[in-house]
Amino acid sequence: MEATQISIYGRALAEAQGDLAEVQGEIELLLKKKDRLEAFIANTEPLLPKVETASAKLSLNFPKQETPKRTISTLPAQPIWKSIVRSINGKGSEFTVKDALEALDRIGRGVNSPNRFQIVRAVLAKKTENFVKLGPGKFALKGKQKEASEEAS
Repeated sequence: MEATQISIYGRALAEAQGDLAEVQGEIELLLKKKDRLEAFIANTEPLLPKVETASAKLSLNFPKQETPKRTISTLPAQPIWKSIVRSINGKGSEFTVKDALEALDRIGRGVNSPNRFQIVRAVLAKKTENFVKLGPGKFALKGKQKEASEEAS
């Protein structure tokens, strides 16, 4: 049994010595890296402009980067046709698809698609309970269309 204990201790000792050698190698690499970094800092610091305050010791004057402004809609998510009904109210009795697109953009609910004209035109043509097609590219709100015909009479 004593021979078994000796071999266990021997293996543990050999493993510890191997780990120690590995750690010492890593320490040497870290010390070399530390020396290189210290040399770099010592050679680079004189190249930076002197700064008056201690808190901004190593600040550089980079130009301020502007972030693009986003239009954040405060309206709750709703279908496009509802947004058109709410935003087109000032256009009178009839409006075009272009007017509807401008109204959507004005309230921050623009259509972000290369086919935005066709999308809005399809919505206007499909929602016959809210919109009436007066002619090619001309629409009216259903209530506004009745008011316009009464005023003409």
